[in-house]
Amino acid sequence: MVAKTSTSGDFNWIAPVYDALAFTVFGHKLQRAQLVFLDQIPTATSVLIVGGGTGWLLEQVLLRCQPKRVVYLETSTQMLARASRRMVHKSLLGSVEFRLGDETTLLPGEPFDVIITPFVLDLFSETTLQVNFIPQLLSVLKPTGQWFVTDFVQTDSWWQKALLWSMIRFFGLTAGIRVGALADWQQCMARAGLTLRARKPQVGGMVSTEVWKR
Repeated sequence: MVAKTSTSGDFNWIAPVYDALAFTVFGHKLQRAQLVFLDQIPTATSVLIVGGGTGWLLEQVLLRCQPKRVVYLETSTQMLARASRRMVHKSLLGSVEFRLGDETTLLPGEPFDVIITPFVLDLFSETTLQVNFIPQLLSVLKPTGQWFVTDFVQTDSWWQKALLWSMIRFFGLTAGIRVGALADWQQCMARAGLTLRARKPQVGGMVSTEVWKR
């Protein structure tokens, strides 16, 4: 669970240790999952990254995709600061706009070719996804745009179910995440009129990396 949006809690205090926690539980598997379809992003495109955390994925997008413009949207001031410092350290700032805010702060007049949500949809209930979050992002996605998703999904494995339950409870206590169970975000995407273009299971099937298009 990586995203930090207005209705998904406060990740400020956990920002200094977030990457270490993710590595302790999953190693590099979550990072590798986010790279699966990055090579399908055309160069010189406009990209919106929502809830990218401390900036690791942003670094990969800049290096591998050479986008024309990137908006890095975060509500966590600590995550945003860490991502910005990371890009300065790597000399990769380019045309990145670090923006403090959530999906409601996006303007209809700034359409994007690509939207990337890394471990974001798992922070919301199905109702919130269907009524608010997905429609808000679709309002800034171009008619030919693509939405790249990497996120947790429900599985039949008892230990994976237990791990997901533990993660939901942990982030409920530490970041105020207000969901009781993992939403069927794939169904929500389909109901919003998006078409699945590519899918690849990751992390033993408990994570799915997907590309959706309008």
